[in-house]
Amino acid sequence: MLLRRVIEHVRKQEWTAIAIDFVIVVVGVFIGIQAASWNEIRADQSRARGYLERIHSDLEADLGNYQDKIRFWNAVSHYGRSGLTYADTGGMRDLTQWNLLLAYFQASQVAEFWTRSTTYDEVKSAGELNLIANLDLRNALARYYTEAGNPALTERPAYREHVRGVIPIDVQLYIWTKCYTSNERGEQDLQDCASPVSEARAADIVNAIRRDRALMSELRYWMSTMQVASMIGRDRTTFARQVLASVDAELGDERD
Repeated sequence: MLLRRVIEHVRKQEWTAIAIDFVIVVVGVFIGIQAASWNEIRADQSRARGYLERIHSDLEADLGNYQDKIRFWNAVSHYGRSGLTYADTGGMRDLTQWNLLLAYFQASQVAEFWTRSTTYDEVKSAGELNLIANLDLRNALARYYTEAGNPALTERPAYREHVRGVIPIDVQLYIWTKCYTSNERGEQDLQDCASPVSEARAADIVNAIRRDRALMSELRYWMSTMQVASMIGRDRTTFARQVLASVDAELGDERD
C-alpha cells in the first residue's frame, strides 16, 4: 500500500509527498528496530532475574547445608577427641568402655559438603554471565563458586577404613541401627545408645584400637581435618550470607 503510493507520487513528481513518505518509512523502521531492541532488553532482564532467583535458592540451600554439616563435624570431633584423650592418657572421664568404643566408631563418620552450583554453572556454560549487570555481584558470585571446592570438606579419611576393619561387624551393625539416623535430605545424626556387649568385650576392642599407633595417628589427622572443615564452613557461611544479601539487593523490592 505504501509502496504503491510512493510510486504514484514519483510518477506525478510530488516531491513533498515523497519526502513525507520517506520520513514515514524511516520512522517506521526506527520504531520497529527500537521495539525489537526493547523486547530483547526485557527478555535479557527477565532471564537475568530468573537466574538470580534460582541462585538465591541455591545460596539458601548452601547456608542450610553448612549449618547441618558444621553441627555434624562438631559431633564427630567430640567423639574423636574422647578417643584420643583415652589413648594418650588412659583417662576415661566417667566414660564406660562402650562409650569409648562408640566414640572410636563415630569418629570415623563423614559428611561431605558440595556447593550447590547448578544454576551458576548453567549461566556460565551458556555464556550469559553478562546478563547480571551488577559487576560487583558478578565478581562476588565468581569468587564464591570458584573457591567452593576444598578437600577438607569432602575427604574420606584412612582412619574410617582402618578402624572399621578392627571393630567386629556385629557391633558395627548395632551402631548403624541403634546409634545413627539419617533422612531423605542427607542429614545425619549420631546418638548415644545402650551397649550391646559386655564391658569386658568392649574393653578388648577399645584396647586393640588405642594401642594401634598408626590408627591413632590417622585419628589425629582426621580430627585436625574436621577442625579445618568447621573453620572453612564458618567462613563460607559468612561469605554466602554476604553474596545472598547482594542478590537480594539486586532483585529489589519485587520479592517482598
